[in-house]
Amino acid sequence: MKSLRLALVLLLAPALAAAAPSFGWMQTYEGGGNYLDEATLALTDPEGNLVLGGVSHDGIYGLDVLVCKLSRETGAVLWETRQEAFDTNDMAVSDMCWDGQADLLVAGYVVGCVG
Repeated sequence: MKSLRLALVLLLAPALAAAAPSFGWMQTYEGGGNYLDEATLALTDPEGNLVLGGVSHDGIYGLDVLVCKLSRETGAVLWETRQEAFDTNDMAVSDMCWDGQADLLVAGYVVGCVG
């Protein structure tokens, strides 16, 4: 059985190698002041648009939570929302999901001590 699997992989390898990946579009996000902007979670909405969750530093206090939606065709930002950090503490996204009414739920936390 192992030799059959190996033979299939060897037969498919040239076809897989010939299909070079390509980008449909590429988007660069600049949250401000050339500070850290990093997506850590990705989902698609029912229309196939990309929803990214992560952090962005705007140079004021700490890392902010950032969630943005990009067009599936062009990569253009359709909307974005930012939860600003406070007291120099960083914020972070831990998970995102869609609920039964097609609303986006975002969970996150404050890194460090607040107060």
